[in-house]
Amino acid sequence: METENIVQYLFFAIFAVVALSFLYRIVKHGGFKGAMFGADIVRTVGEVECAGQSMMGTVVKVHVLGGGASERAVGLEIVSKSFASYQMFPVTLSAPEARKLSTLLQTATGGV
Repeated sequence: METENIVQYLFFAIFAVVALSFLYRIVKHGGFKGAMFGADIVRTVGEVECAGQSMMGTVVKVHVLGGGASERAVGLEIVSKSFASYQMFPVTLSAPEARKLSTLLQTATGGV
């Protein structure tokens, strides 16, 4: 085999492994969003539309992520949309991290 052929096969093999592993995660976690969070989405609690620029809208969605009772986590899905773009940024928080974020948000808004 020539060196060019080896490089092409190696590139294809790496691409195939990455694609197949992501496809496995999609099937395992029940969809694209579940694969991005690395866990099943049990339910969506709600969403908050962020104030900002009129040309771009941002929404934060809150999901309960699956797992055992001790493994339960919260998923924040930050979605930004504009005329020609869509960005989805998943953030997974453990239960203690979610409580800490809640406390920080309450403190920032003058609650607590």
